[in-house]
Amino acid sequence: MLSKLFPVMVLIFSSALAGAVEPINGSYQKHYSNEKVASHWLILGAIERIKGAVKPESELRVKGKVQSWLWQIPAGMNSEQAFSQIKTQIDGDASALFDCQGRSCGLSNDYANQVFQHAILYGRDSDQHYWLGLQEAGAKNKTDVLWVVYSVQRSNKRVYVYLERIAVDSSQAGIFDEYVSKGNRQTLFQQGYFVLSQLNKEAATLSSEQVDWLKGLLQEYPNKKFALVTHRYNKPDQQRLLDDSGQEAQGLLTQLAEKGAFIKNVYSHGAGAMLPRKGAGDRVELVVLDSQ
Repeated sequence: MLSKLFPVMVLIFSSALAGAVEPINGSYQKHYSNEKVASHWLILGAIERIKGAVKPESELRVKGKVQSWLWQIPAGMNSEQAFSQIKTQIDGDASALFDCQGRSCGLSNDYANQVFQHAILYGRDSDQHYWLGLQEAGAKNKTDVLWVVYSVQRSNKRVYVYLERIAVDSSQAGIFDEYVSKGNRQTLFQQGYFVLSQLNKEAATLSSEQVDWLKGLLQEYPNKKFALVTHRYNKPDQQRLLDDSGQEAQGLLTQLAEKGAFIKNVYSHGAGAMLPRKGAGDRVELVVLDSQ
């Protein structure tokens, strides 16, 4: 009897360590580990093979406490669905550093055997998904926390999801700034918008870091058109919401101009409560207006 209960107890215990991440219902845990690592390999760009060697376009090694999980997903769910179900539990308060899907990631064999060292993750190159995100230190985490999500479907149709949580050593604070900036740009152009900040009752404003990021973006893409859009939902008067959010958006544009940003192709817009997104409240978004 105890032999039957032990795997269940291990599953419950190790799943709880994942914090807010819940395994997919019906999944079977194949692996769990929890260890301190002096040099943990992170993939921040597509993997290439150069003279037989694995060469990511960008990579980083970090020191920290690494927890990892590997699940076999129940039949009926494909790689993309499984990936999305795990990732959406994490990415709400995380900055994407790199993500890819399918053959744009590189060879699944390299992720399975070289990066994660779990041969069971070797599957179809076209049915793989990878995401690396950063939750910065704050009230929720004492140190920066990295999350890696990888899913793949094997030729036998079985789907696996691999998850890592890396509590980064405090000595390495700040080393991700460059990658956060690149990841934010990738998110912006992939989905057509990027949430700059969540708002409270105070008037919307841009932090110095956001101003610098926007200035760099506008300098790199001088011919693209963008909009700073303010969303507000806390008043019953819809016209008042539109007027007030419009003034806030214009204030953000003025702030950018005063800081020397190139705002010729940047517009301000107050959406009020007219353009809701599921799970999103009062916020400021940067929206791509064209695809030039």
